[in-house]
Amino acid sequence: MSDLLFYLYILGIFLVGVGSYKKIRGTKDFYVAGGNAGVIPLTGSLLATILGSSAIIGSVNFSTKNGWAGSWFMICAALGLGALYFLLERLKTFKGYNLPELLGCFYGPEVNKIASFVIPIAWTGIVASQIMGAAMIISKMTSITYSSGIWLSGLVFIAYTCLGGQLSIIKTDFIQFLFIIFGLLLCFIYTEFNYDHSNALPLISDKFGYKELVVMLLTYSTTFFVGPDIYSRIFCAKDLKTAKKAIILSIIILLPLSYILSSLGIHASALIGDRSVDSSLIFLIEEILPKSMAILMYFCLLSAVMSSADTTLLTASSMLTQIFIGDLKDKRSIGITRSFIIFLGIISIFIALKMQLILASIFLALSIYSGAFIIPTFLGILGYRASKKYVILAIFTGGGVALFGKIYGGQTGNIYIIFAFVLNAFIIGIPYISKKVRYKLVKNSNI
Repeated sequence: MSDLLFYLYILGIFLVGVGSYKKIRGTKDFYVAGGNAGVIPLTGSLLATILGSSAIIGSVNFSTKNGWAGSWFMICAALGLGALYFLLERLKTFKGYNLPELLGCFYGPEVNKIASFVIPIAWTGIVASQIMGAAMIISKMTSITYSSGIWLSGLVFIAYTCLGGQLSIIKTDFIQFLFIIFGLLLCFIYTEFNYDHSNALPLISDKFGYKELVVMLLTYSTTFFVGPDIYSRIFCAKDLKTAKKAIILSIIILLPLSYILSSLGIHASALIGDRSVDSSLIFLIEEILPKSMAILMYFCLLSAVMSSADTTLLTASSMLTQIFIGDLKDKRSIGITRSFIIFLGIISIFIALKMQLILASIFLALSIYSGAFIIPTFLGILGYRASKKYVILAIFTGGGVALFGKIYGGQTGNIYIIFAFVLNAFIIGIPYISKKVRYKLVKNSNI
């Protein structure tokens, strides 16, 4: 029965892609869903994009080991969206389709092209991790093996993203968000009164201290107020007022979800004990929930993973297109982007077949991105301008140091990641600092 429901679900998603394909009239429809998304579809798409395998499977796993510290995933996302709310006024005049175009407006076409090349490399790892999450869920809810699930989920991502672009994503995201929220609420209500949370580790503990929180704020929270996937949602809004309302609604929903997901992880921890499991949440579903509710939860998780993968795949592919065609408003860009969706999707499938850890791969990708691009984008939005040579140096230096820190790991690795942001900001600020120093020298020489 679950196999049949799964195939019907996949068929429904694919048909949405086919229907959206017929409605695409130009690049605006393909890249930003016509720029006409209302509050409810935009909120659903924002939340569905945020609630991928890193947010649900990852944060529940994290809570199993670190207690209430798992709440920081959703809290950091809410903080990032809150910061974005106050930046929206400065973005309202931008007419482009993605973040590299925004960077190009600030610092020149060379920076646009660099961002369009570097970000997709990092984002391919994120797509792969979402495919891994989907395959894990498919193998649990159906008779399909894990490796076959990787191929099946990856090809489905590729197909409906390729067909309908952003129109497909906006429509499927809202449907998937309903699955996500309904499934999580039912699971939480069913399990909440069966376990005492009083012995769980607090938000800050020996296992997750303030230094780790700072790193999470820098590498995770910042991607929600200066992030390619989130901006791709915001650019779909029909106007500034709609975008602001969608952000407020998203924050209101994310905060209680931080408690719900952590609670599930803590509950799973009590049941797992010293055993080793791939996913705490899937273990909880199999051990606690009745079969009908377990099937619903599997669809909830599958929706969460798929809703993030399609957005990330389109975002990365559109960026690569800019390297070759320059302007995404050129009608030829749609065909090239579709080719890159297939190309990156297949690469992500092969990476997923080789990778083991979902959460680790996501944080590695986010570290590269955040160390390289958060500071330049944020300062650019605020109106600061620097020479492209300093911005390019800051991008590669910050991203490289953050990557080294993530690979190095531990407390020392965290210090490297924090230093990457400081170094990035310093390099970009060299022209400003030099100007101030020269001014003081001239002023003092006139005394």
